[in-house]
Amino acid sequence: MDGKRIEGNEVYALVICISILLFAPIVVSQPIPVDKSQVETWFNDIIKPVKERGKTLDPELVEAGTEPRIIRVMQGGGGEFNTITKTIESVPSGNGKHVIISIGPGSYKEKIRIESNKP
Repeated sequence: MDGKRIEGNEVYALVICISILLFAPIVVSQPIPVDKSQVETWFNDIIKPVKERGKTLDPELVEAGTEPRIIRVMQGGGGEFNTITKTIESVPSGNGKHVIISIGPGSYKEKIRIESNKP
């Protein structure tokens, strides 16, 4: 990326794109209701917590997602780490649980590298 930063709006757009790709097969199979008053019920019927969907998912995926580890990164303090690199390094090799990295506001000038032994 030649030192280009990913900033707030780009991260938000990336999250939206990934969410669409993950949920598109579910949404396409159940069309969005025309009546706006039914949309919230439709959404809640499709998107359920892992515990409720557990019987339809791969058992390893269910196990990995039951209690995800959340790590907070804050440049000025207040998080567990102040760089994204240190946060990624804190994840053990061969990790089998979901890890959510919550990145606080600011400009992080780092080259992010996630080794293949840190799934």
